[in-house]
Amino acid sequence: MFYLFYTLNLLLFLSGFSVFYLCSGNRRFSLSLVRTLMGLPLLAGVYLCLIYHTTPQTIALVFFSETIFALNWFSTAYWPAKSDPEEKTAEHTRFFVFEICMDLAILGIGLYCLLGSPALLPATYTTIVFSQSGIFLFTNTILLLSAIFSAWRLEGFWRSLNPTQRWEYKFLVVGSYLVCCTLGWAVSYRFIYHRMNFEHFHLLSAIFLFAWGLMIYAVVRRRLLNRKLFVSRKVVYVSVAPLVFGLYLIFIGIIALIMHYFNQPFPVVLRWLLSVVGMVVIALLVVSGKVRHDVKYFVSMNFYTNKYEYRDEWLAFSRLLHNALTETEVVSVLHQVLAKSLYTNIIFIWTGDEERGYRLAFYKGISIAKEKDYHLPKDHPLVLRLETNDCYYVRRTKYNIRQLPVPGFFPEPGLVFFVPLTIGEQMVGIVGLGPEFTGGLYGRDDSDLLTALGSQAASALMSARMAEKLAKVKQQEAWDVMSAFVLHDVKNAASILSMTRQNAPAHIHDPEFQQDMLDAIDDSLKRMDKVQNRLSEVRGYIVPVWQDIELPGWLQDCCRKLQKRLHGLEVNFSCEETILMKTDTELLARLMENLLLNALEAGGKGTVVEVKVSCDGNLQVHIDLADSGPGLHAEMLPDALFEPFKTDKPGGSGVGLWQAKRLTAILGGNIVAENSDSGARFVVNLPVRK
Repeated sequence: MFYLFYTLNLLLFLSGFSVFYLCSGNRRFSLSLVRTLMGLPLLAGVYLCLIYHTTPQTIALVFFSETIFALNWFSTAYWPAKSDPEEKTAEHTRFFVFEICMDLAILGIGLYCLLGSPALLPATYTTIVFSQSGIFLFTNTILLLSAIFSAWRLEGFWRSLNPTQRWEYKFLVVGSYLVCCTLGWAVSYRFIYHRMNFEHFHLLSAIFLFAWGLMIYAVVRRRLLNRKLFVSRKVVYVSVAPLVFGLYLIFIGIIALIMHYFNQPFPVVLRWLLSVVGMVVIALLVVSGKVRHDVKYFVSMNFYTNKYEYRDEWLAFSRLLHNALTETEVVSVLHQVLAKSLYTNIIFIWTGDEERGYRLAFYKGISIAKEKDYHLPKDHPLVLRLETNDCYYVRRTKYNIRQLPVPGFFPEPGLVFFVPLTIGEQMVGIVGLGPEFTGGLYGRDDSDLLTALGSQAASALMSARMAEKLAKVKQQEAWDVMSAFVLHDVKNAASILSMTRQNAPAHIHDPEFQQDMLDAIDDSLKRMDKVQNRLSEVRGYIVPVWQDIELPGWLQDCCRKLQKRLHGLEVNFSCEETILMKTDTELLARLMENLLLNALEAGGKGTVVEVKVSCDGNLQVHIDLADSGPGLHAEMLPDALFEPFKTDKPGGSGVGLWQAKRLTAILGGNIVAENSDSGARFVVNLPVRK
């Protein structure tokens, strides 16, 4: 044991020579700090070795170890305030000369300790009494000077730190002062009584190990060595459970040792019972989602520079995006990655653009009453704020230290952090997050992660939208081609009628010809009436003819005429004001016919339609049609039912509402569909003046 401690001290001593090859004061401080962190537990071990193996050689080993530690302590205390200069100065040179002299002295002490022993007079088994020994006076003098010098340098170092740096170095400084005070007390006692008490060595070992723990915590927690160790987070996460179980077994072993020390039996059944209970508890903690997130958060915040592993999150998001072809799928993938990465259960995602506003596309973690209450128009304060900022954070601390002057948005679900989904200068969505369930606050790491994922998500959303628009353009082209074929069929029917008319003078008196002629005319008229009225406007661009009308009177008369033609439909009209507007009456009549016919086909005979007309302060006319039918299917809302060929009615063509939307757009307005309490509801919004 003596030679082991002697060798370790010698290696620690030799490691100090590398300081002469380091040009940076910061690196010299890191080296001296590492040597001190290695020397403290080594010195405590030498003290314990002296207690249990008291020989002249171990006493000499104590002097050797204390001298080496004193040199390390000198170096550690000197370099913190000298970590900025890169060049060698005269003061550095003097300190190097001092270190060289101390190295030579230590080499002499080492040879003396290895070959000889100090003069001592053992008085009892708990005390070592020294005569006038030169080695005793020399080593303790060096040790006392190192403690005084370190305390002086630490005081100046602490004063030079700003409040943020003091928070980082406080445990290191407290541990260092604890070592200085302990050394000063121990050396003072030795000088006064010329003896070393074994109980003091127990106390010194315990205090040194405690101070070492404080310093280790400061170095690891605050990364004071400024060195990066790259260890995969997955390896750390996998190692947590075995580490906890190992510590639990060590705890059981300590209990067994204590019971054995006091001659108390430790039954085998109890030992295995505690082991099994520990395994079950750890297994339950492993499968607990909250515990896993808490452990992940603790490891990320305390042992890694960044809160997230950006590369892993980005690659995972990229892999999932490969199969996301629509906007809904992109939003779902974004939520999946955010829910796995972030430490919150409340996630809201809006999608849209600056023209239409932003609708709530996804939410999870809390229930809401109406999704339309969370629609964000383009002039919403949150949208305006995110257009000029990369994030918005409603920070509420426990002590209300910092409160933003802008009130929070959507306080009901508890959203506190908002990040835009932008590509270039265009914002295509917004992500809203609730508070972290760990109790932590959002910071730059969260903003960076959401910005990186948001940029990629915005690109995917734009690609999905462009693909959707391209598909609609192709579908429209196919629809135009089909309409051309339909019109060609109408032309053929007209040709058949023309041929019938030409043959009529010669065969008009033939009964069989008469019947064939009537069948041909009846079939051709049905085909032309149905196809031409539904599809003729598909191929061309309709130019409206504008005229001034008194809307309520004209619209009431239009509804009365349509009610006579549409048997089984009841229309109730109401308007409480006079509205003058400019519109195309023919197109507006077609629009009303399509909507009323759609209500009759959906609800059947006996359907009642309530038509209400109003005008707001923005010179917008609102024509509200609410029927008593079965309502609209949820999957058709809000826009699918206005697309060609999309219908939820048996036998429907999916053209009527598509034409209604086209007619509304030609008139300069828009149409919205939703379900009311009694059935379907359509709202046509038109400008008063075009």
